[in-house]
Amino acid sequence: MKRAMPLLLLAVTAFGALAAFAQTGKQAKPLTNADVLEMSRAGVPESTILLAIQNTPAKFDVSTEGILALHAAGITEPVLNKMIRAATQQKQGGDPSFGVASGTFPVKDAAGKTVRFGAWIKTENVQNGYAGLWWRVDGPGEGSSRPVLAFDNSQARLIDGTPDSNNGTVRGATGTTPWTHYEFELPVDKTAANINFGVLLTGTGTAWVDSMKVELDGEPYINPRLDFDFESPNAKGFYTGCGGSAGCADYKVGIDDTVAYYGHQSLKMQFAGDVAAQK
Repeated sequence: MKRAMPLLLLAVTAFGALAAFAQTGKQAKPLTNADVLEMSRAGVPESTILLAIQNTPAKFDVSTEGILALHAAGITEPVLNKMIRAATQQKQGGDPSFGVASGTFPVKDAAGKTVRFGAWIKTENVQNGYAGLWWRVDGPGEGSSRPVLAFDNSQARLIDGTPDSNNGTVRGATGTTPWTHYEFELPVDKTAANINFGVLLTGTGTAWVDSMKVELDGEPYINPRLDFDFESPNAKGFYTGCGGSAGCADYKVGIDDTVAYYGHQSLKMQFAGDVAAQK
């Protein structure tokens, strides 16, 4: 019982500021290196610490000296990576970045139908994020004024602009996993004016994607302008790169001719820090 009380108090401290910010709009007290050390020494679960870093303003010292001190104190690699990313995002002042392959789907082919979108995904050491599918259906309008009619990025999920029962649940691949099939269904309204879709990687690690498949009302869809198997030299029909913050260079995305689920190639998405570590 002596250990339970400090754990509870620290958990409440970590999330109390977050709850206050969400309810009142007032800025919560930023987390510091000392807060993370205190939670770790008290035995707060790693998953709880990661969630606190993700959802609470932070003011971390991620200098070489700061990171070495945290490592020497026993702070785990996932927590260190999360702290570094939080500090980097705050410095950039932009949205969190992510690796992405993005294509435009012909609206006339999908309007008024139900789409089933799937792909095979393999991951290696994906932490603090996930690899998944995404699909977005926009209504009539210009630019940001277009209403979002349906959206799924393997975590957020909206139907008719309203969150559905799976909203907020990670349905992508995490950790290290063999080739696994992922898919979801979305309605495409008759008034749809724009459709974008693809795959993404958030957090750290590496993911490979292959053998995409699209069905419209249960019928397989084929379009020579879109290479769903990634057998072409440059991911035909897709933009590949880093999304989120301006000038993002956190991810490397492109064709890999050494790994494949089907054929000879796949799409590889990799966090830049992991690329550098392999050199």
